[in-house]
Amino acid sequence: MKQFYEIYKRVNEKFGGSEDLENIFKKLLSLNKASIVNSSHLVLELILSAYLVNKGFKVYTEVEVPGGITDIYAIKGVDMSIEVETGYVPPTNIFLAEEYLMSRIASKTVRYSNIAQQFYIAVPSFYIPPVPRELLINPEQRSESDVRKIMMLIRKYTKSPDITLNDVKVCRLNGIITINTKNLDIKIIDPKSYLNIEEFYSNVKENE
Repeated sequence: MKQFYEIYKRVNEKFGGSEDLENIFKKLLSLNKASIVNSSHLVLELILSAYLVNKGFKVYTEVEVPGGITDIYAIKGVDMSIEVETGYVPPTNIFLAEEYLMSRIASKTVRYSNIAQQFYIAVPSFYIPPVPRELLINPEQRSESDVRKIMMLIRKYTKSPDITLNDVKVCRLNGIITINTKNLDIKIIDPKSYLNIEEFYSNVKENE
C-alpha cells in the first residue's frame, strides 16, 4: 500500500496534482483493495490518467460500457477509450501465449473501439504486445479474409457471441501507448510505426 502512495506522489510531482487526479487515485485504490483492479493496472492507469489530466482531458477510469468495462475513458474535444494490457497469460494458455495475447488484444479492440472516436492499447514500456497485423491497417483496407481471420482468433479463446463480423470490419486501433513506470514517460506509437517495430522484432527472432 505504501508503494501506491509513493507512485502517486511521484506522479503529482511530474504532472501536477489536481482534485480530478486525487479522485482517480482513490477510486483505483478502492478497486484494488476489493481485488477488482490489480496492482500493475493501478500503477499504469494512474500514470496514464495523470498524463491525460495534465493535457487537459477529463478522465474516467474503470467505466462501465456496453459489453464490459473500459479501463480509461478520456474526452477533450474528441473522446478516446484506452485498454491497459500487461502481457499476463494464464497457466492454461502458456504454451500458446502469443496467440492468446493476440486474441485478447483483438477482442478488446473490436469490443471497445466503437465506444469512442479513438481507441488505444496501453502497455508498460518493456512489453511489445503481439497486435494482429490486420488491426494495424485502416478498416477501409481490411479484406473479408482479414475480418474472418480476426473473428476466428477471437472466438478461439473467448466467448463473444455479441461480436459480429461488421464489428470486426469497422474497428479501429489508433495506436499503442507505452508507459514507463520509472521515469513516468508516455509515448504514443501510431499503427504504421508500430507495424515497422513488429516487423523488425520478427526478423530479429527469425535470425536467432
